[in-house]
Amino acid sequence: MFRLSIELLAIIVSHEGTCSAAPVSLNQSEIFEWLDRANVGECPPLWVIQYLLDSKYYASMRATISKFEKLWNISVVNYQVQKSSEALFTTEDIAIRSKVRLLRMEKLKMASLVGENPGFDFLQQCCDDDPALQIVIKKLLAKFPQWGVAVVDGELIEWGE
Repeated sequence: MFRLSIELLAIIVSHEGTCSAAPVSLNQSEIFEWLDRANVGECPPLWVIQYLLDSKYYASMRATISKFEKLWNISVVNYQVQKSSEALFTTEDIAIRSKVRLLRMEKLKMASLVGENPGFDFLQQCCDDDPALQIVIKKLLAKFPQWGVAVVDGELIEWGE
């Protein structure tokens, strides 16, 4: 499982949907892993994209975004990455998000029934992509503190293993 060594992670999302990251520390291998994953079409979290756009890896990340921006439903405006508003409301995208939510809900229900941690990355992705699932995840984390995951100041964090 890919783990980030993060000194501080705080994502600030404005009402326009833009995203900027507070001071984040990614080491060299993590940067290259994210770039490699992005180059094969895996969309990194918005804060990682923004981090790379704000770094010396701007050109590489910008080239990757150009290839996958439609697939990832993102755009870069004034050097800020954001979800593309035009893609959020198409019939196809609404249907895809509905299916994804159902699959995620099923996995979260199963985790609740058997008490097995579905993984920090999965929980983080659910929280980032679907605000409705944040409530479900908060309840799960309260039910299973032994997972070592908590919500602090609205952010999902791993606090122990």
